[in-house]
Amino acid sequence: MKNGAEIVAFLPCDVITGGNMKKRFCVALTLLVITALAGCSGFVQKENHVGKKAGDATKKSATKKENTVVWAVRENAKVSKKNIQKTNELLVKKGYDLAIKVKKLKTDRTYEKQEIYHDALEKAVKSGEIDVAYVDMCYETAQGEMAQYLQSGLFYPLNRWLHSKEGKAVYKLYDKEVWKGSSVSGKNYVFPNEVYYDIPETVIAFRKDHVSQKLIKSWDGSWGDLFRIMEKVRLGKNDMMVTGYPMMDFFEGRVKKRKYMIDDDIVYDIQNQTVHQPFELEEFYEYLSFLHKCYREGYVTHRMDDCLTSEDEILHLKHGEYAMAWTAEECLKPADHVFVRRPVCVRGILGEGTAISAYSDKKEKALELMKILRTDDEIANTLIWGEQDAKKLLDEDGYVKDSVERVSDWSAFGLNDGIFQQKEEGITPVKNMREYRNKWIHYSPRTTSRMLGFWPDYSSFYEELTEYQKVLKESVDCFQEDDFEKAYQEAAERVAKAWKPVGKKVQKQITEWKR
Repeated sequence: MKNGAEIVAFLPCDVITGGNMKKRFCVALTLLVITALAGCSGFVQKENHVGKKAGDATKKSATKKENTVVWAVRENAKVSKKNIQKTNELLVKKGYDLAIKVKKLKTDRTYEKQEIYHDALEKAVKSGEIDVAYVDMCYETAQGEMAQYLQSGLFYPLNRWLHSKEGKAVYKLYDKEVWKGSSVSGKNYVFPNEVYYDIPETVIAFRKDHVSQKLIKSWDGSWGDLFRIMEKVRLGKNDMMVTGYPMMDFFEGRVKKRKYMIDDDIVYDIQNQTVHQPFELEEFYEYLSFLHKCYREGYVTHRMDDCLTSEDEILHLKHGEYAMAWTAEECLKPADHVFVRRPVCVRGILGEGTAISAYSDKKEKALELMKILRTDDEIANTLIWGEQDAKKLLDEDGYVKDSVERVSDWSAFGLNDGIFQQKEEGITPVKNMREYRNKWIHYSPRTTSRMLGFWPDYSSFYEELTEYQKVLKESVDCFQEDDFEKAYQEAAERVAKAWKPVGKKVQKQITEWKR
């Protein structure tokens, strides 16, 4: 997932995240930020003109169980009926006049056809069957479709509530840039289940016994100078020059001062508020020229964005038997390294979220429930773990014991901040997500993109975008051709032609957004 809204910082690379990287290797980072929602006290009724018609359709059922909030999730979400019951009992015990009911909706278990769940969700929303929805937005061509979907009228806009007396406490739980970054045309429709802080996907790792500190420090940060260093690397008897594989993301992260952001194969100049295709940039030519040299010497053996497929290379990475690599830090242990890390982009994005149905006649109860689950850790842990007693759940290190099964899906319910944390393979463990998130998002130095909050709408040129992406994918491997200069020029011409209608329309949207 890759987006045009970001905040720049420098941080260690713990995991891999974002867009197609999720499918590639290692892990997807999910630092999860869920807000506490205050009770509405009649706020919703004052502005609830959206969905009034559907409210009439559900009046009968709502009268029978006015305190029951129906929560829509994917059919493959892990939900414990026992935990739901325990949670409802605890809610009553604590004096809350509400309960949870989960409704599972049809989905594609492979996540290849996102529209299956979205179609089912739209039907459930419009029929008045649900009040709260897990909104999964993991499209291949993500952000434009997300923005379009959220503006479809299915979900209740939260802005007025967030700035009301009831909602201020919720608003303060997120950094303001996150709220802006997860908005669409200035409106917030979801409470983010996941705020991707987009810790850098890759590092350049140099083995200390193969590359001197002096040599590493001499690197001026350019691709050409990196190749100079690579030529001086001393390989051990059983070692390889495993460099990982070339990728668009890596080019993006190594540009000085994090000038560009790539999203859906569109390059955003985050300060000048302009869009480009990669072949328009001098920095991209330098990157491909560098890859060509690496390919010629055998340092790079893969096509753009192809994963490591050689068993030998994978084993060498796993055992640290290499001189240099660029990949996920987690994939490089246990070798003794010197890391050169890339900039970090903090984004408030439209990934997974929790939304309130615009057609629900129980918005007050829904918002009250959201608040409770995110401010009362006892109730949250009961829902996720079936237990809130730390002595029963946690090991001596303060993490949930390996023997304890997470019997409910925190992602479906959007809960992570207030629950006990479990060690998961490939993910750097964090005991207190609230503290970690707040510390991380205020990490300095950072800058805020001038395009924070802009999301393109691809609906009018989706076919042109798809064609451009296809041409670009077929062209970026020009670095593998013997006559690189000729191949590059031909590739640049093809991409420029396919890009023209896309770039013109996205730039027009940016101009309108700025107004």
